[in-house]
Amino acid sequence: MCAACEAGERQAGISPALAAHARRIEAAMPGPKVPDNAWDILLGRQGGAVPWTETRRMLSCLDLAAQRVGGRLRCDAA
Repeated sequence: MCAACEAGERQAGISPALAAHARRIEAAMPGPKVPDNAWDILLGRQGGAVPWTETRRMLSCLDLAAQRVGGRLRCDAA
């Protein structure tokens, strides 16, 4: 993730159920799949960096899973 998202609990509101639903949505999408470790980084289970294209794909899936298309789970720092 970018430096703007590195602050502690920024993604803390993502429940395991929401994350699982988002991952099912992402698996059904065309194109390259997001690696498991990228999901772990986004969900705060491990540290590291995720390319913007994968971050955008994951956040879009989280928005869809929460039925918030165009919702607030995005990074406006870039």
